[in-house]
Amino acid sequence: MSGSSQGVGSPISNEAYNVIAALHSKLEGLEAYRKYQQNGGGEVWQQLSQQDNQAVELLVQQLEQMVQQGKFRMKQPGQAG
Repeated sequence: MSGSSQGVGSPISNEAYNVIAALHSKLEGLEAYRKYQQNGGGEVWQQLSQQDNQAVELLVQQLEQMVQQGKFRMKQPGQAG
């Protein structure tokens, strides 16, 4: 089987990886804002949370669309598509 190996790579497309990375970053931000809000200054953290929640929703929609369109995974050699 060593001749059929294409090396180690990501099973997801670069586009999907980028969306997931951005989503991860936004979710981490939301967690940080939640913690900061507990320490006071709630208005600014609430506004930032609302903005990031909108971004998270957009990114989730993008990811769902990619899955539906078959753009989530990398194409394997020999796969139809």
